[in-house]
Amino acid sequence: MPDWTLPEQFHAFAESAGRDGGSTYAAICHGVADDPLVLALMGEAPRAQRRPNLLMAAVHFLLLGGTDHPLSAHYDTVYPPQEDGRRPDGTNVAVVFADFCRCHHDALLPLMTTRSTQTNEVGRCAGLLPALCHIAAGAERDQPLSLLDLGTSAGLNLLFDEFSYLYRQRSDGSVLGAGPSTSDVAIEATVRNDLSKLPTLVVPAVAERVGLDLSPLDPTSEDDARWLEACLWPDNLPRFNRLRAALAVARATSHPPRLERGDLVDDLARVAGTIDPTGPLVVLHTWVAAYLTPERQRALVDEVQTLAGSRLVHHLYAESPHEVPGLEAPPSSESAQRSDFVTALVHSGPNGAVPVRLADMHPHGRWIRWWP
Repeated sequence: MPDWTLPEQFHAFAESAGRDGGSTYAAICHGVADDPLVLALMGEAPRAQRRPNLLMAAVHFLLLGGTDHPLSAHYDTVYPPQEDGRRPDGTNVAVVFADFCRCHHDALLPLMTTRSTQTNEVGRCAGLLPALCHIAAGAERDQPLSLLDLGTSAGLNLLFDEFSYLYRQRSDGSVLGAGPSTSDVAIEATVRNDLSKLPTLVVPAVAERVGLDLSPLDPTSEDDARWLEACLWPDNLPRFNRLRAALAVARATSHPPRLERGDLVDDLARVAGTIDPTGPLVVLHTWVAAYLTPERQRALVDEVQTLAGSRLVHHLYAESPHEVPGLEAPPSSESAQRSDFVTALVHSGPNGAVPVRLADMHPHGRWIRWWP
């Protein structure tokens, strides 16, 4: 993130949330960007923790836990509008939010000091599924893939094969399904070019599922699950309910991912060394590298390439190009210009293969444009 002031960060986050339909957070962040009390609270947190989205998550976490305050009436995830039709009065939500920060300063500060935003956005599997099918189609002897998810949080995306998928072509509404149709986690994505461009969506076999995170979350823990929920926006109930369904899948699965604690650069080789080296390994990450400096991003690429010197490794990542200058984000097949406002899904194959931009996609997987 650029070296922005706190007010600039709030306004930037408001614009980003507003573009994606997050009207509640857009109104809050624009409204409190210059609020002395809110800025003072942010200033008490460690510098690396002074992020508007972290404050939003901390407030949401307390509300989801039952903290009583008028702000709850503005959060659909806390007070669903269908319960009795009660909606907030005309009070400015930013004013109510600032009052919550004043009333619950002592509960918010420890969360902002010790927590980090950890979003297990299973909607991104809309891009991961065709990418993994693409990789599996080229695997020798139909070998199952081993997956190593960096910044895995609770490892929900490693259960991609337990979700159902529906891809809908924007031009004519035709559809393509994949995955178990009976899954309670239903992922839908609009295809912005042609369904026929997608690879054959035969869910690949998976040998091992491993996640690496500085602070991995346990989906069976009520506290950890609530933190994951709190990292979502409060005015998108379908996304919120889909996360809850994915958490239920994680609690019931017969093959839970193995979650390792560690740094995604410094501990990559160590954790990869615990995975059977005889089959292809996919090192993947989604919207994680943006939290690294450009130097650390380049170090991550170096670590993956070093790992590929001793085993078959694929590097698959979905990141926003302007946030990851240390990673390659080649242009799409139809443009010489990189788009900074989408997520680029990039695959770097074995044997020094040149990175290929497989797709552009919405950051939460709502739409995809497949290129190869």
